[in-house]
Amino acid sequence: MVRRERRIERLRRSQTDVSPEALRTALESAGFTLVHVRGSHWRYRHPRREDAVVVPYRRPVKQVYVRDALKAIDEVMRNDDG
Repeated sequence: MVRRERRIERLRRSQTDVSPEALRTALESAGFTLVHVRGSHWRYRHPRREDAVVVPYRRPVKQVYVRDALKAIDEVMRNDDG
């Protein structure tokens, strides 16, 4: 649990220099699974979320995709707490 929180906090602090692997690790530690790869885009889903999270595989990942992933992780974690 502590590792997951550290990974997510690291993403929050540095949203402009994030590798696709770091984002993948954070999503998977929050319970997301890779469901589809098309070209350079990875699509992740979580059982309690309708929308998928799409992450392009490029270095660094653009800030907008990092923000979307963090928003999805927060939503799932909030549902875990309550």
